[in-house]
Amino acid sequence: MPSRGTLPRYSGAVVRAMRDRLLSIFEQVRQSPRAPFEPERLLAFLTDPPAPEGRRVADTFAGRRRFVRFMNTIQLESQICFTLEEWDRGFSLEELARLVAAKIAKPDQGLRLAKQRLDQARKRRVVDPMKFGLLTSPFLVLAGSADSWPARIAFALVWAGIVGAVAAFSFSEVRYSRELLSRIAARAEQERVAGN
Repeated sequence: MPSRGTLPRYSGAVVRAMRDRLLSIFEQVRQSPRAPFEPERLLAFLTDPPAPEGRRVADTFAGRRRFVRFMNTIQLESQICFTLEEWDRGFSLEELARLVAAKIAKPDQGLRLAKQRLDQARKRRVVDPMKFGLLTSPFLVLAGSADSWPARIAFALVWAGIVGAVAAFSFSEVRYSRELLSRIAARAEQERVAGN
């Protein structure tokens, strides 16, 4: 068994096929499809211009959105689940292809991680809207102390919009986590049936 931090060796054909699939997803998600990129800094090239240095995506809303879409698409299509540590790493194309191939070979590990992710998403579905409701409560104070009704309504609507957006995002995270768990569970069951 390989030590932590190293991945098992796979045949060149398996890694090449995985690399090709990852490149296809990368081109679908990135800001400038078919633009030149550095395979050693794959994630940095999800945005245009790419992150100036390092292997991570640009630290912007657009960069994070593209990164999450990229990683989520890989997880769904490959029926795997990345760890939090893996979400925080910067990958080269080769490293990511080897990681995904290694995770595909361990569906039970992916199933365990997907269950944890769903549990966390369910908890955040309640906690996050409440937290943002409290953090943005000054808008309600402003609404209550405003002299005009249009200002009161505007401040209340801003507060409701923020809390509603956070709630919608939390519910979409639960939906995604359920779908991911369902796909991984189906593949794990197929592996068990095929192994018996």
